[in-house]
Amino acid sequence: MSRLDSLTPSKSRSRASPSPSPSPGPGSPAKITETTHHRMLKLVLSEVRKIIRTWDELVIMDGFKACKGVIDEGTEMDNILAVEDKPERPEINGHLDCWYSYRQSLESTLKKLDNNLYKLSALTDQAEKIFFEAYKREGQDFVFVEPLWFTWTLEKFVNSLSPIISLHTSHLASLTSLSHIILDPNTSFDDAKLTLEAWRDIATGGERWEGVREWEELVEVELAGGRDEGDDDEDEVPIKGKKKGRK
Repeated sequence: MSRLDSLTPSKSRSRASPSPSPSPGPGSPAKITETTHHRMLKLVLSEVRKIIRTWDELVIMDGFKACKGVIDEGTEMDNILAVEDKPERPEINGHLDCWYSYRQSLESTLKKLDNNLYKLSALTDQAEKIFFEAYKREGQDFVFVEPLWFTWTLEKFVNSLSPIISLHTSHLASLTSLSHIILDPNTSFDDAKLTLEAWRDIATGGERWEGVREWEELVEVELAGGRDEGDDDEDEVPIKGKKKGRK
């Protein structure tokens, strides 16, 4: 983030800072006196993790079910239409209604994912505001040098969020592309089946899956470095700001 980079001190200046707080050793973590900035960042990180969980559920459950339903109902209609038109030939109206229902469900899932991507962007903006407010009130060392709970500085926490947005942006683009193939009536059954398998693969694996799992594990370790017993409450953070248009 360019605004953070503009505030980042040079290496020589950072080394000249008087008595920076040492990183606590794994055997004896330093006792942390939490400020408002600590607490607000915790809330932001909690909301980010909730969105990641929601994203997983939407893609793995709702999205996959809708994709499979579109393929299954489309295949049933193709099979019926391939039969000679006789009175005993099954009606396709019921299958057509189900096909449209699954199509709407898939489109709704993609819309929900887009909304969650917006929320991630809003939370990242909120984290930046926390950073700049801490810089003004607490000083340079607080945001660039002193670990908040274990080893990560406030700067590192905030900078870790931009890659999360990039991963989800790319993921949504891939899912949207796959959905277009599945919804295309000219797509063959074999191609649709391969596309469904591709959806499943990137739902539970791939760059986004691995990236967010690594981020979650690192953040959990960092927060655990200064967590007191009973401090597990997760409060809601309002998403501020007007939604920007997205192409």
